[in-house]
Amino acid sequence: MTGIRCDANSIIASGHMMRCLTIAKELVRLGESVTFFVADNESKSLYDAYVDDLGASIDVVVLGTNWQDMEVELEVLIPELRKRNIDRLLVDSYKVTVPYFERLKEICPVVYLDDLNEDTYPVDMLINYSGYYKSLGYEEAYKNTCGHQGQPSKLLLGLQYAPLREQFYIASDERINENAISILLTSGGADTQGMLLATLAAAEEAGIILTDGSNSFNEDAGKNGTLKKVRWHVVVGSLVKDSAILDKFAEKHADVTIHRAVTDMAGLMRQCDIAVCAAGTMLTECAAIGLPAIFYQVADNQKYNVDYWSSTGGMKFAGDVETDKAIVIKSICAELSELSADMAKLEDMRSRLAGITDGRGAVRIAKALLDFCPTAQIYKNRGETI
Repeated sequence: MTGIRCDANSIIASGHMMRCLTIAKELVRLGESVTFFVADNESKSLYDAYVDDLGASIDVVVLGTNWQDMEVELEVLIPELRKRNIDRLLVDSYKVTVPYFERLKEICPVVYLDDLNEDTYPVDMLINYSGYYKSLGYEEAYKNTCGHQGQPSKLLLGLQYAPLREQFYIASDERINENAISILLTSGGADTQGMLLATLAAAEEAGIILTDGSNSFNEDAGKNGTLKKVRWHVVVGSLVKDSAILDKFAEKHADVTIHRAVTDMAGLMRQCDIAVCAAGTMLTECAAIGLPAIFYQVADNQKYNVDYWSSTGGMKFAGDVETDKAIVIKSICAELSELSADMAKLEDMRSRLAGITDGRGAVRIAKALLDFCPTAQIYKNRGETI
């Protein structure tokens, strides 16, 4: 039995949850049962919206604790791990501490999904699936660390471990529509900085969106002098506070479509020519699809993502929202005006994203997790008990 400790709420949004659910799905495919441990009912309500399609192999346990104080939860979590015979535990949270992992590794092998290497944790396996992992010094930091029963820590590093959903690595021949430009606008499950509405309003003012739905760029706007219709696909997460206002905006603009509860995000992305999004996991998804992006920073922990994805040549950085949101919005509109009128440049950006990641990281992570307890897995596959 594999355990996953992860939360999702209006503050941290749903990114941690989504990547853990993707890994859980691959574990289920390998015959494993998975139990999620969450702090509170807010997290559970968000999990419940996604676990139904995984069947009875997924369970969710509410600890009734504070998600921001993980050491305190140990008195509740540890008995649950023992009661449910958890063979290995995957933890995905920024609120972890060294003492937290010291206690957990006494119970079972522990895996941590890390982003920034802000501390060295006594875990059995550490995963960082970024393109910038080399700059963080994991190999040096973890060369003397140990996990459960004194086993040396193992590192899974790089974009080959990016846990994207299966839809992102299914081949597709969908390409750019020569008669129109489709823009994908998204800002995570919560859009805490209000970037969706702000971007649409600025695009309308810049003439990239027109009320009558006949919008196209002026011949002088692009290098190739081609008039192109512009369509907007706006993904609105379940935690977005401006949801009703966004609906009213779309009602007045025929070429703005609102999407909610998107189950095939990869399919939607393949219909688009360029994305506007935050510097999170969405950029890895764009790379897997081959979708050029204009992106912005909304948190300090995205700074390394900014440097890496800017260097690929397939994405454009618009700035840090927390520093100056107005400048970021202006930069997004300027980049859209230029790129939407220059198909050759878009194709060049698309080609630069090729081969960066195949998106199959969840499969690799799931197999690595089961390797922690191979004997138990052999017996489980036989239908026997140890």
